[in-house]
Amino acid sequence: MNQSPSTVVVILAAAVAVCAGPLHVRLEAQTAATVTEFATGLNDPRGLAFGPDKHLYVAEAGSGGGTLSTVGQCDQVAPPVGPFVAGYAARVVRISPSGERTIVVAGLPSAEATPAIGGDKQGASDVAFIGTRLLTLIAGAGCSHGHADNDNGIVEVGDDGIVPLANLSAWLLANPGAKGAQEPRDPDYEPDGVWYSLLFALGRLYAVEPNHGLLVSVHPRSGAITLVNDLFTTFGDHTYTALAADRGDLYIGTLGRIAWTPGVFPPVPDFDESFRAGIYRLSRDGEATQVGTGLHAVLGVAFDTQHRLYALQSPIFAPGSGSLVRQNAAGAWETVVSGLDFPSAVTRGPDGAFYISECGYHCAPGEGRILRVTVP
Repeated sequence: MNQSPSTVVVILAAAVAVCAGPLHVRLEAQTAATVTEFATGLNDPRGLAFGPDKHLYVAEAGSGGGTLSTVGQCDQVAPPVGPFVAGYAARVVRISPSGERTIVVAGLPSAEATPAIGGDKQGASDVAFIGTRLLTLIAGAGCSHGHADNDNGIVEVGDDGIVPLANLSAWLLANPGAKGAQEPRDPDYEPDGVWYSLLFALGRLYAVEPNHGLLVSVHPRSGAITLVNDLFTTFGDHTYTALAADRGDLYIGTLGRIAWTPGVFPPVPDFDESFRAGIYRLSRDGEATQVGTGLHAVLGVAFDTQHRLYALQSPIFAPGSGSLVRQNAAGAWETVVSGLDFPSAVTRGPDGAFYISECGYHCAPGEGRILRVTVP
C-alpha cells in the first residue's frame, strides 16, 4: 500500500474510559451464556485480535468515505454498488481489559459504496499479531475504491506510523483467479478486492478475499504473496469471509449467496439450501472438506478450549437477526446468543470468553460496540 506519512496519524493520547454492563440480548437457555458490553462508540468495527499485552485490538472500517473519486481513471465497481467515494476514516483501536479505549492509528484509507443502497463501508478490515508486531489488513483502498495513490494490502503498525508489507491490490490485478477471469464479469466484481480476514497461524500469515474467492499466504518478513487455494474452484461461489485455525487445520466461513429480486431493495435472501452459508476445512495434508452447513451469512469462525466450532451469523439487511452458534457432537448447530445487530467478527480472548464486533456495518458512526460472551 502506498501511503503518505502525513496522512496516517499514530495516536498515543490518553485512553477513554468505556463503561461495561449487562445487556438484554436474547439468549438460548441451554448454553447459559452471559453477555456484557465491553466497549462502545466504534465506527463499523470489523476484525479483532488480542495482543501480547492482553489488550483487544479492533479494525474499524470507519465512519464513511469522503470526497475522493477515481471515476474515469480505472475500472470501477459497477452500479448500484459503485462507484465508491474515498477518504481516510479507517483506524485501529486498542481496548484494555478494563475497557479503556485508545486509538492506535487513524487516517487509514476508507471507502463508501453508493449511499442509496446502504453505503457499505470498507477500511481496516482485520488485525493480527506476529509476536509483538501489529499487522492490519486494508480493504478500503485501491483505485476501484476511489484511491489513486493507495492500495489494498497488509501494513505493519508501529509507534512511528505504518510500514507496507504486502500489496494485495497489485497481486489481485495480476492474479484474478478463476472467478476474476470469467467473462462477462459478475456485476459485483471488485478489481482491488474486499479483503476481509487476516490470520497468523501455523507459522504463516493468511488473508482471504471474498469477492474472488482466493486464500493467500504472505511471508511475514518479505511480504511475498502466494496463492494457497482458489476457493471458487475448490468449493464454488460462496463468498469466503472468515478465517480460523484449530489443531493444524484452516477453517473458512462463507457468506453464502443472496437471491436478488429485480427492483426490490433490500434484497430478500433465498433460504433454499443451495444459498446457505457453510464452513470449510483445509487440512494439513491438503484435504478440502465442508464441515458446517445450513448457516446464514457467516462472518466469524472460532473455537473454544474444547475445540468446539463456533460460527457468527450475520444475515444481510436484517437487524437483530445475528447470532453466535456452536456445533454439537452430532454436527447440528446450537444457538449460544441471538438478537445481535449486524455482527461482523468474533475472537476468543485470553480469558476464554468470546468477543464480538456488533454493528459492524449498516449502522451510524459511533454505534459499533464489542460484546463479551462467556460460555460454560
